[in-house]
Amino acid sequence: MLELSLIAALGISLAHWTWVALTPPAIAASALPGQLDAQRAASIVKRSLFGAPQEGKAAAVVDASPTSRIKLLGIISRGAVGGGRAIFALESGKPTTVEAGSQIVPGLVLQEVHSDHVLVARSGSIERMKLDRRSATRN
Repeated sequence: MLELSLIAALGISLAHWTWVALTPPAIAASALPGQLDAQRAASIVKRSLFGAPQEGKAAAVVDASPTSRIKLLGIISRGAVGGGRAIFALESGKPTTVEAGSQIVPGLVLQEVHSDHVLVARSGSIERMKLDRRSATRN
């Protein structure tokens, strides 16, 4: 009878340690990220009240106005998004090549170059100029 109870105790002990060894470790979730999100949300609400300027707010991108006399003729894109050069036809009809970050004409800066469009900054707003592939392939 003693042997039977020792074998049962040994089996229970082996079952317990097997369970402990094979159970994946518990990961404790911290309350800190939730608190940080709540703090960020509160600061955003405070900053946007009464039209106060918001830091880090992305500018809205709009399509360039059709009345613009500057036309996008071509794109020389590098591997990285945003870098590269673009070829524009100015008001005089003269083509010019502009690198990203440079000024096209006074008041108009080439911000980013993509594979089918460019982003230009005019008077604090960002405008998208699309490359017309039909006219680019005809020439």
